[in-house]
Amino acid sequence: MAKFINWKRNWLSSKIELFVNGIQKGAIIFSTWRSDAESIFEDKNYFFTNVGFWQSKTNVYDKKTNELIAIITYDSWKSKAVISMKSGEQFEWKSTNFWKSQFVVSNYKDANIIYNSSSNSGSISSDTDDSLLMITGLFIKQIYNKRGAALVACFVPIIIATTSRHH
Repeated sequence: MAKFINWKRNWLSSKIELFVNGIQKGAIIFSTWRSDAESIFEDKNYFFTNVGFWQSKTNVYDKKTNELIAIITYDSWKSKAVISMKSGEQFEWKSTNFWKSQFVVSNYKDANIIYNSSSNSGSISSDTDDSLLMITGLFIKQIYNKRGAALVACFVPIIIATTSRHH
């Protein structure tokens, strides 16, 4: 059964709100200084916590049982990620256009979730009812957004210093 979700991001609160038929059904709330997040969607509640110095992996826990239910492994060079479920099934997250405004989560069999985004909002079209996968795709997008912003923040001072030296 197809599922359609709209989402919007609130810049001030680091929160993504999720809407089904115009009614808010959930949210992803990011920690202020870290990339960890808690999500609530319909009756599901997940916690995403990043692991390691370079945060190349995220563990996903079911908040109700504290059980590790998925691991996300990032490939920073290719803007791809692999979602490994507790069941052993794997899904790939990847951007489908240059601007990273469209991305997909798929197992290349029977589960495909397509995301479209603009700066602060977007939509999700899913042929699976798996709320964990739908939420995880948005979480990964935010991780790559934060990494991109951090990269820009690191290089802008270098570029400014280099160009101002020549004037």
